[in-house]
Amino acid sequence: MNKTLTAAFESEDVLKSVETEIINLDVAGFPREKIFVDKEKKEIKVIASGAIAGEIREILQGHSPKKLTERDWAE
Repeated sequence: MNKTLTAAFESEDVLKSVETEIINLDVAGFPREKIFVDKEKKEIKVIASGAIAGEIREILQGHSPKKLTERDWAE
């Protein structure tokens, strides 16, 4: 099952750092179109399969988000 992970951060610099780290994950073919960045809200939303959702969660938590939510996602 897919998950939607959404995290809010204190600054755009942290947001950009998180986005770069997720894009550079060592996962062949992780689709960039599954990463949504809202610079105004300083939020990033990632839709990931269960297998990679844990890695995404670790990256998000490693940057001390103000808020982190996780929901099931059905396409």
